[in-house]
Amino acid sequence: MKRRDFLSATGAILGTLGLSQSQLLGWQQALADPSRRKLALLIGINQYPASVLGKNLKPLRGCGTDVELQRHLLVYRFGFDPNNIVTLVDAQATQVGILSALYQLTQTSSANDFVVVHFSGCGGQVMLGDQQIKTWVPVDGHWPTAAEPLSRDVPVSWVKQILARLKTKQIFTVVDAGYSQLEEPLSGGYRSRSRQGMPTVEAMRLPTTLAEEVLADLGKVQAAAEPAFFPGDVLMAARDGQPVIERQWPDFGAGLFTYGLTRYLWAAQLPAQLSATMRGAQEAILPLVPNQTPYWTTQTADEHAVYGEGNDASLDAVVTAVEGRSATLWLGGLPPDVVQYSERFGFSPQADDGAASIVMRSQSGLTGRLQLTDEATWSVGQPLYEVMRVLPRNISLVVALDGNLERIERVDATSALAALSFVEATDDARPADCMLGKFQPAPGDDNDLETKVVPVVKQGYGLFTPTHNLVVGTLAKQDEAVKMAVGRLAPKLKTMLAMKLLRLSENQASSQLAVRLNLLLAGETEKLVLQQETRRASGQASKSRVADAVSRQNRPVEFSKGAQVRYQALNFGDAPVYTVLLGFDARDRMLAFCPPSDGQPYSLESLQAALTLEPGNALNLPVGQNTWVVDDSEGRVETYLVCSSTPLTRCWQELLSMADAVSNQRVTLENNALPLIQALLHDLSRDAHKEEAAPDSYALDTTQWATIGCHYSIV
Repeated sequence: MKRRDFLSATGAILGTLGLSQSQLLGWQQALADPSRRKLALLIGINQYPASVLGKNLKPLRGCGTDVELQRHLLVYRFGFDPNNIVTLVDAQATQVGILSALYQLTQTSSANDFVVVHFSGCGGQVMLGDQQIKTWVPVDGHWPTAAEPLSRDVPVSWVKQILARLKTKQIFTVVDAGYSQLEEPLSGGYRSRSRQGMPTVEAMRLPTTLAEEVLADLGKVQAAAEPAFFPGDVLMAARDGQPVIERQWPDFGAGLFTYGLTRYLWAAQLPAQLSATMRGAQEAILPLVPNQTPYWTTQTADEHAVYGEGNDASLDAVVTAVEGRSATLWLGGLPPDVVQYSERFGFSPQADDGAASIVMRSQSGLTGRLQLTDEATWSVGQPLYEVMRVLPRNISLVVALDGNLERIERVDATSALAALSFVEATDDARPADCMLGKFQPAPGDDNDLETKVVPVVKQGYGLFTPTHNLVVGTLAKQDEAVKMAVGRLAPKLKTMLAMKLLRLSENQASSQLAVRLNLLLAGETEKLVLQQETRRASGQASKSRVADAVSRQNRPVEFSKGAQVRYQALNFGDAPVYTVLLGFDARDRMLAFCPPSDGQPYSLESLQAALTLEPGNALNLPVGQNTWVVDDSEGRVETYLVCSSTPLTRCWQELLSMADAVSNQRVTLENNALPLIQALLHDLSRDAHKEEAAPDSYALDTTQWATIGCHYSIV
């Protein structure tokens, strides 16, 4: 069959699935037009029937958003022609549709093309003889039965072999699906992207409606051994044995990996290396799901730039439509929690021109609308930069109630949580920050409760993450009434809200302060292990060879117990900045750096002098040659450097109130965590020093503040 006839046959199949002629023609015209060098196939499946996943697994909610996250990124950041992007969403993503689209790529790509293939949906495994076969689950897959023992999945081995037939080697395959099974369904708006169970099948079904040439080739593919690697570069959401998680926010859902990946690429300086990109995605996931570690593999010795060249300027949002004086924005360059909780944003078309900002007041999910001023002449594709973020002061900690609690327990827990003004209770199916539940240890496990994952429970109330990991230090060692448990846990809930609020201030990508945070491992020779900096610092400060090598690491930063670390803050701007270093240790305690008093009583003046970072200077944290010892055996640690162009007076006053508890230049905040973070946000608010300051919100100005996060794991 000639290539033209082949394209016609597979195009007819894709046309029946609802793909537009412009999409189908885009790939085909790439053959005749050498200037069209970037092709993409984006697959996302939310609406799986129960017959595909089984009765106990609910449909996904974030895969369609993943497709949009990638599509907007490819078009507006990397210059893909929209007509060269084929999307298969829900009912379009059948076994026939996926295979036909993959085979169309083999015929339309040329040697110099960049090709992106993205799959968001459920991964699965089937037993075929003595082989465990990993698969992508299409929307029309089914759970094999004795009456119908053939699998309709798309084996990963088939995908590898089909992509190997592309003429180009510049292939990026992104997989936001998992193959590891979870014992318990997730809660609090989190869902696993893995089909449960591993059915035994007689064979993999070859759909007879495919083009004759495709069927013939699939016969060869089916008989061949699975290649060890994907062709080109593959970006996986998690390592083998780990879960792949999506999260639902009140207005939208998304895969944690896809959101972290695309958001990093909006903010990064291009070209973006694979190692740095994947670590950026990991850092976005780590605070939410510590045991999901993205990874990548390549068949070449050289590390490639993700998706090739693109527009040089990084950005926070982009204009996707203009109608009269109204513009529609895509907000995928901002952190998802910030998009969800902010009351409004201010954007500017210039990264360093906050005075020209326009306030966005209408928002739905990741799409916003604003009215253009008479002077604004924005067009589609206009990059936008965040200059203002308005957060409400009444943000609550959302606590889900474990669905395994008895009805009377749920009633009492709801009543007790309602008495906490900073908490909002919900059921375990809705988006939540944590979950209140009980723990039933297995016989003989009483001394190892802190390391377990929550199963069905009968006694021992505690707090759990939405992915069912116990929050260390919250589990009762004896029976107690649920109301007593809520009272006992109230201080921890306050600390968790403080953690949530501090994360909402993170603005490493949009801050216009030029600051950097280094994480150093002490020893005979001090070693730089992680470097984080604002976008402005990236443009003004050079990186050493060591820092460049650190940015290329393929794994998250990990330390063992006993390691000695310290931080270093640097100011590359032309004005002083005022700082505070805050962190959450592996036991979810909040700590703050407090400089030594040198034997003198602490005062606000001495604290300000010690925490002021002058232009061109560096500040060691802790001060001098002191270090902090990693004293936990496992877990994660989050550290945040907060900088302001004005003194952090209220925050420092809160810190002074705990000066008597300082040990090795650190203080554990405990009940003071939430008041300190609220004082910090007040200090950062651009209206904080004005009498007309808004009483119900924090208005944060990116020209005046920076919050940089630095995370590592203890193993």
